Amino acid sequence: MKNGMKQWTVAAIFGMILSVQASANARSKRIIVEFPSDLPELARGPSEAMYLHHTHGAQVILYLEKDHGQKLAILDVTDPAHIQEVGQVSIAAPGAYDFAQYLGNSTVLIRYRNHSGFATISFKKYKEPVLTAETEYLHPAKVQGDGDDAFLLVSTSSAPSAQTAEARSYEVINVSGSSGPTPLAIVKGIIQRVDRPGTGTIFLLNKQGVTVVRSLAAEEEHQREIWEKEGN
Repeated sequence: MKNGMKQWTVAAIFGMILSVQASANARSKRIIVEFPSDLPELARGPSEAMYLHHTHGAQVILYLEKDHGQKLAILDVTDPAHIQEVGQVSIAAPGAYDFAQYLGNSTVLIRYRNHSGFATISFKKYKEPVLTAETEYLHPAKVQGDGDDAFLLVSTSSAPSAQTAEARSYEVINVSGSSGPTPLAIVKGIIQRVDRPGTGTIFLLNKQGVTVVRSLAAEEEHQREIWEKEGN
């Protein structure tokens, strides 16, 4: 009986230690962890994805995708110590999606998880997000960044190998203009891609030869760095 009591006492003390440690992890002198129960109601419950947006008015807004893409919960997280609810809006998304790429001008590209394509959401009016379908974009595809001026959509067919002739298609999307994202070119049958990060250059190889995707801003920055090293 005494041994049983002793084992129970040790277990109880160990449990108390773990409880204290968990509490210490949640709040220390330097770090604070706030769980969903500590936050406004819109922060609770399941969400498919989230996106952090910086407004021109210096506010920081967190969007939570809910109900399989049908709703966006909006939280003002400008002051992390005082997170506030802004509201919840409905958008006409046909299904769940991921936030894939920031396009500039308060607009973000989203990719539907069922591989049906892409759309954009404008957060210019952060309380009233606007969804726009993008039917011109190559799909199914994954998104790869190419600096601040462009991004690439890459078809999701398997990569080529010695046993297969399958290759990928690349669509180059320009995001540097004021009119929004604009498709520039589709390069099909890519069997190899080589990047030169220093100049932002992408080389795409297919049966027709080499296609070069250049970033003028990256080239100018690269040249500026060379001049600075040479003392010009």
